Amino acid sequence: MVSNPPMPAWLAVLSLAATLLAAAVPSPASAEMQRWVVDSTKSRVWFDAFHSFGNFMGTSELAVGEIEADIADLKQPMKGTVTVAVTSFKTGKKGRDKDLWRALDAEHHAEIRYRIERVESSFPTLSENTDVLLTIHGVLSMRGVERPMSFMGRLRQRQGSLWVRGENRLSISDFGVPPLRNWLVSMQDSVLASFDLLLSKNE
Repeated sequence: MVSNPPMPAWLAVLSLAATLLAAAVPSPASAEMQRWVVDSTKSRVWFDAFHSFGNFMGTSELAVGEIEADIADLKQPMKGTVTVAVTSFKTGKKGRDKDLWRALDAEHHAEIRYRIERVESSFPTLSENTDVLLTIHGVLSMRGVERPMSFMGRLRQRQGSLWVRGENRLSISDFGVPPLRNWLVSMQDSVLASFDLLLSKNE
C-alpha cells in the first residue's frame, strides 16, 4: 500500500485560512432581510383611463403595505404586499367616483391588493440616490379576481427610505370590471396602472 505524502506546512496553513474565510462570508441563508413599510402620507397609486369624450385619472393616497428586502443584495428573494381601499380612489367627479366604486364592487371587495412574489433588478445592490431598474412580478387581486401582473419600475434609496415607482397596462375585463360609460360610450378596456411609493424601515 502506498501512503500519501504529508501535506506541506505552508499548504496546510493556506487551506486552514481558506476554510476560515469561507466560514466568515455570509451565505444567502444569512442575508439581512429588512422590513420596509409604505408611508401612506407620501405615497400614491393611480390609473389613467381612456375615453372618447376625455381621459381621466383615478388616484388614491391611502396605500398601505410592507416589503421584505435585502438592499445590500437585491438578488435575494423579495416579497411584500400593497393594498388600496377601493373607495379611496378619486377621479375629480363625485358621480364618476361612485360609478367607479360600483364597477369595482366595493361593497363586496373593499380592497385592491398586489402581492409581490419575485423581483428582477438591473444591479445587485442599491446605493444612495442611484436608480435600479426593476421588473416586479406578482399577483393582482381586484373585484375578487386574481391575475398575474408585472410592473416595470425603478428603485432608489433616499435619505434612509426607499422610493419605488412602477407602471403597466392592464385590461379591466380580465378582472370582471365593467367599463364606465359616458353618453352611452364606454371607456377603453385598457388602463395604465401606476404607483409611487415611499417606504420607511420598520425598526
